[in-house]
Amino acid sequence: MSHHRTALVLRAGACTLLGATAAAATSPYWPAAITTAYTAAFLAWCGRREAACARRERVMAQRAEMAARPVPCCLLWQMSEGGDHGADCHLRPELVEGISRGWAALDAACCLASWESRGAQHDTTHCTRKGQTA
Repeated sequence: MSHHRTALVLRAGACTLLGATAAAATSPYWPAAITTAYTAAFLAWCGRREAACARRERVMAQRAEMAARPVPCCLLWQMSEGGDHGADCHLRPELVEGISRGWAALDAACCLASWESRGAQHDTTHCTRKGQTA
């Protein structure tokens, strides 16, 4: 049984014993309430420890998964979630800065045709800034 299920079972047992404690406390057998209260507290503590073990296992699994992921080789690889570049791509920081400047220039251009032709052509049908001319 997993730690999570064990924790749930222990907590359910603690709740059941708390009900038994309330029933025993109002009966002539009230000394039994002390034992059931102590047992309920012990089961609740065990449930908390099992939940902590389950949480620790989950964190360790997540850390192992993160460690197994490859280290990003370039900015484009990070932005495309590994789709554009493989593990053998090792761009220098200067190239990454150039790529970033290129994306900024494309974003600032009025349309793709204008950016590709350095302003010589202008695509009026797809241009986001229709009032401008190249």
